[in-house]
Amino acid sequence: MLLLMTGIPAIADFVVNDIKAGISNKILTINGGLDLGLSSKADEALNKGIPLDVWFDIELCRERRLIWNKTLQTWRIKRQIRYHALSRQYLVTRDLKNPESVENFTSLSEALKFMGNFNELKLAVSPEIMKKYNHLIKVRAQLNIESLPAPLRPVAYASPSWHLSSGWTEWKIQH
Repeated sequence: MLLLMTGIPAIADFVVNDIKAGISNKILTINGGLDLGLSSKADEALNKGIPLDVWFDIELCRERRLIWNKTLQTWRIKRQIRYHALSRQYLVTRDLKNPESVENFTSLSEALKFMGNFNELKLAVSPEIMKKYNHLIKVRAQLNIESLPAPLRPVAYASPSWHLSSGWTEWKIQH
């Protein structure tokens, strides 16, 4: 078993670099970035015209010392990257609810950097959350396999090269 695993090439993945968050006037403001690395299979599919959707999950939690943290509010931000073969450009949609929020890039690395960038991301916070507790946010990025074309989904579920995720990371919030 160990001999078989040594021949497997390294798979690209998503990494949460650094997140800074603060709450003010019922608004959670997030700054930071994620490194989004595509596996060779995901890169190949993208360059063949298959759009890739990435979900950014954010949880606002109340920090507790003796038991697990309590999740107070959650958000899911959906972004998409696709390749336009005629113009040889990568198109990043930062808000799938607003299809006009598209940026064009000539290189994949620039497009992925833009896609994983949270610069002054503002999220509304419920008023009852504003009590003086220590809060933290949990952040995760993952490739949405369900958004792939139906014939590709079984292959994506069965192959580790399609399971791109940062896993959860926790960051303290400054009040």
